[in-house]
Amino acid sequence: MHKIIYGVIFLKRSEVLERLGFTVPDIKKKRVLILSDIACEADDQFALVHHLLTPSEDIVGIVACNFERRHRAYQSEQPPTSMDKSYAEGKLLLELMGIDDVPILKGAPDAVLDPNNLPVSEGSDFIIKEAMRDCDSPLYIAIQGAVTDLTVAYLTEPKIAEKIEAAIWIGGRPYPNGGGGHESNLQKDIYSANVLFESSVNVWQVPVNAYATAYLSLSELMTKVRSRGEIGKYIVDRMLGVNEKYGQMTIRIPFPHGEVWSIGDQPTITVLLQSESGSKFHMEHAPHINDDLTYTPNPNGKLIRVYDSLDQRLTMDDFFAKLELCYRNK
Repeated sequence: MHKIIYGVIFLKRSEVLERLGFTVPDIKKKRVLILSDIACEADDQFALVHHLLTPSEDIVGIVACNFERRHRAYQSEQPPTSMDKSYAEGKLLLELMGIDDVPILKGAPDAVLDPNNLPVSEGSDFIIKEAMRDCDSPLYIAIQGAVTDLTVAYLTEPKIAEKIEAAIWIGGRPYPNGGGGHESNLQKDIYSANVLFESSVNVWQVPVNAYATAYLSLSELMTKVRSRGEIGKYIVDRMLGVNEKYGQMTIRIPFPHGEVWSIGDQPTITVLLQSESGSKFHMEHAPHINDDLTYTPNPNGKLIRVYDSLDQRLTMDDFFAKLELCYRNK
C-alpha cells in the first residue's frame, strides 16, 4: 500500500519514471549525486525536479547546500540558516513529486572560513561514502551552488578524486579573465573553488556566460509547467513570487528582467544528457581565482572542461516533456 499525503501518492522514483514510457539501458546510466542550494532563488527547484525525472541518471542522493553568499571579504553577524532552508525545500519537493526513496542530506552550514577548521556535514560524509563505494557505474557530482561540500569531502579524504568521473559545477565568470561583476555560486566560497581547481578532481565548469543563456518566459511556465501536478504548480508559483520580490529591487540589482527568468542550474542535466556532443566546450588550465572573481592564469594547472554554449532547446523541451509524461492530470 502506497503512502498518500495531501492527495499525493508516494512511490519509488523508478515507479514515477515508469510514466515516461521508455527505459534507458543500464550501461548508459550515470550515478549522480546532486549538491544544490535548493532554496536560494527559484530556478534551483526546476533543476532538481529535472534531475529526478531523468532516467539515465541513478540519483544516489541530494546534498542541501548553504547560500550564505560569504567570501573572505565579507562576514555576517547573523548565524547561518540557509542550508536548513535548502534542506526543508528539498524535502518538500520530494514530497510534492511523490518520491520517497531518494536520500537528502544536510550540507555544511557555511563556507570554508577557516581551512584549519572545516565545517562538519553529513553531506560531505555522504560524498566520501558514495565515492568510495565499490560500484562499476561512474559517479558524477552535479553542483548547483557553492562547491563547499565537495571541497570539504576532498580535504577529508583526497582519494575520492580517483573515484569521481567528473564534478560538474555551475559557477564562475567568463574566460579568459574572469571578473567583471557578480557571480553568486563562486562568491559564496572562493576558497573552496580554488581548492577544487587545485585538486586532482576532474572538473567540468559551466560559467555564467554559458549557464545564464537559458531563458524561459513566465507565460511558458504557466502553460507548460504549472498544470503538471502539485509539483508543477508549486515551482511556478514560487518563481512568480520570487520574481515579484526581486523585481522590486531593481535599483540595486538588474535581475530579474520582468517576465523572463534564466533557468541557470539546468545545464548540469544538459551536459550529462549529451556528455561529449551537442554543447560546446574547450579545455583550460585551471586558474587561480582572486577575491574580485578575476582569474590568474596557471599554465601548470590541471586541464578542466569549460563550457562555452549549451543546447538550450534540448534542455527545456526535455524538461517540459518529462513533466507532461509524469505529472499530467496528477
